Formats: sequence, structure tokens, C-alpha cells
Amino acid sequence: MSIRVLKRWCVVLIFISTNVKAAAYTKDTLLIHQLVKEIAAMQYQSEASFGFHPGMFYSYKKWAGYPHRYSPDNNIFYTGIIAFALQNMLPQLSEPNRQICKSIIDKTAKAYPYYKNKKGLPSYFFWQDGKPIMPHTLFVHKLSDLIATSEDVDDSVMLLMAMNAPDSSTYKLHRVMDTVANTQLRTITNTYKKYKKLPAHTTYLGKKMRVDFDLAVHCNVLYFLLEENLPFNRFDSATLQIATQMIKNREYVSDPKFIAPYYISTPVILYHIARLMGKFEIPALLPYKQQLIEDIKAELNHATNIMEQVILGTSLKRLGAQPEPLLIGDLVEFNQSNQSQFVFYQARAASQMPNPFKRLLLNFSMLNYHFFCPAYNKVLLLEYLTASPLNPPKGDFRTRSLD
Repeated sequence: MSIRVLKRWCVVLIFISTNVKAAAYTKDTLLIHQLVKEIAAMQYQSEASFGFHPGMFYSYKKWAGYPHRYSPDNNIFYTGIIAFALQNMLPQLSEPNRQICKSIIDKTAKAYPYYKNKKGLPSYFFWQDGKPIMPHTLFVHKLSDLIATSEDVDDSVMLLMAMNAPDSSTYKLHRVMDTVANTQLRTITNTYKKYKKLPAHTTYLGKKMRVDFDLAVHCNVLYFLLEENLPFNRFDSATLQIATQMIKNREYVSDPKFIAPYYISTPVILYHIARLMGKFEIPALLPYKQQLIEDIKAELNHATNIMEQVILGTSLKRLGAQPEPLLIGDLVEFNQSNQSQFVFYQARAASQMPNPFKRLLLNFSMLNYHFFCPAYNKVLLLEYLTASPLNPPKGDFRTRSLD
């Protein structure tokens, strides 16, 4: 082959490659706009049945026992994490899409007061304060005296970040979290012995609640502390210590349901870890970055649900790696995929039980509920399309004061 012919072929290949990339970019841009419009259309604009308030997004739950029973669930959790995710995506969106998302975020705040602590504390319930626990369930609502609930740290930190709460609220919540941390009022009875004495933050904020650990919740707590620039104390340091050890020991692979009873699956736990590490540089976690990348790739190799592929792909991007592109043609194809079977969050009554009952009953389907939110699946896909592996973590963790 002559040099002239070879040059011509090089030009042709470059032309084809450039046009393929341009076509893929155009398709993604169109899908992003479709998703933003669809998410906006799914937000309640007025009061609706089953206690859904203006600004909320529809969610529902499934009883894991047989026969499966589906019912609406007007929790604030999904509405809050939708607002939180969209807020983080704003810099990556075009101006028209950014304005739509800002409007969505502003509207979600209208629903938050229904779930706020009635004494004025900046803490929030999963369900409305004073309402029966899961009133539309088959029988769990009848066990309210046995299955306790209260404001929880997960909803509280996510909602405060979603609404850009003032420093006075974040400091006040931090103090509330400290008062109920492990060993303060009670000592945890349902984790590994090696973590039992560490004064880490617990899932629930009620003073009468059992102490409860969840690795994904701990990741959200650490994200909140760093995002709000709150000085670390011994409870925060213990939370980081537990998260670090669980990651080091790869317990998110070997025992995910036990260490994260509300998020339970390895892909979802990895998503939370990567979201934290993708935003903040935390020296204690940096040695395990490559381990996490390899574990995410391993999970991707056998993930069959499109949403697991989405959140794992996003996680790789956040850790600085580039996943293989997802083959999603358009929104119709996504809606018709197996995305509706994806479980991001679960409620398991055994999660609060002491050992060994937690271990024995954690998989007892009669006590488990799976929660779904169609709009959040679309938000996660939007997040994948806008995520960049080039965004460096912010902040210097070493400037934190520790006591």
C-alpha cells in the first residue's frame, strides 16, 4: 500500500470516528433533555391521593412475602434524594435543562415541612410524623408498638443538603446526631463485635431507638459532614473508622445485607461509597480506590438489571475510570427495560433486632418491604449521562479538626 493511499485511509477513519462520537453526543444530549422534561412532568403539582403533597414524587412499596402486594408509599426519602441528585448535576446541564431542574428542586421544598420534627429540630421522618408505620401494608402497620421508628439521619442529612439549609440547621442536626451515637445512650447489639464499642453515628435519631449501623447511611453522613464543612469530632471519626474497615475488609461484597440492611445490595453500597469518594479526597479511603474499581467492574460483568449497570457505571466515572457505554437507544427503550425491578432502598424489620435474630430474620420475606420510585430511576440515568470521570474530589480532609 502506498503512503498516499495509507494517508487517505487515515483521513477516512478519523472522519468516521469523529462523526460516530458526534452522533453519540447528539443522542445523549437529546436523551438528557427528554429525561429532564419527563422528571418534571412526574412531580406532583397539587395535593393527591394517599398523602402525596405538591412537590413530591410518586413512590410505592412491595411486600416481599408471597403473594407480593404493591401499595403507594408517601415517604419523603425519594423526593429528597431526587432534589439532592439534581442539585449536584446542575453544573453539567445546559441552561434550559438547568432551569427546569432548579424549578423541580424548589418545588420539592414545599413538602419537607410535613415530615419535619414537630418540636422544630432540623430532623426528618421517612414518613409523616405521627402517622402509622406503613399504613397501606398488609400487617406491618399493626406492629407499631413492636417496630419503632423516628426521625432518621439519612433523610435528615439528604434533605438539609437538598434545600441548602443554613449553617444553624446543619450545626443543630450535628449536635442531635452526637447525642444518640453508639455508646451515648445505648450500645449497638447487632453488628460485628469489632465495631461494637466504636461511638459511630446511628441510623435513627430517636432517644428510645436501638442503635443501628448501615454502611451506605454512614457514607451519606460523611458526605454531609464534609459538604457542610463541619469540624469532625470523635463520633464522626468513629463513623469514618467503621466505613474504612468495612471497605478494607470488602464486607460490602461478603456480607452486604448485614452491614447495610436498608440498601443491602453490593452495587447500591458501592454507589454510595463512590459518590462520597468522587466528591471528597479522604486519605483513609484512598488506599482502597483501585480495589473498589476492580470490584465495581466485577459487579458490572454479571449485572443483569439496567439500573445496576447505570449506578455501577456512574460509580466508575466518579472514581476516575471509564465504563463501557450503556446501550440505551431512547427513553422508550429505557422505560420498557427491567429498570422497574430495581430496588434501591428496602425496609427490613430485622435490621433493628439484636444478634443473632438480625442474622436469622434479615432474609425473612414476611418482614421485608421493597421501595420503588419511577422518577428516581430516571434521575439515576440522567446522573450517569452527565457524570464525568474528570471532576477531581474537592477539599482537604486533613484540615478537619478532630477531637
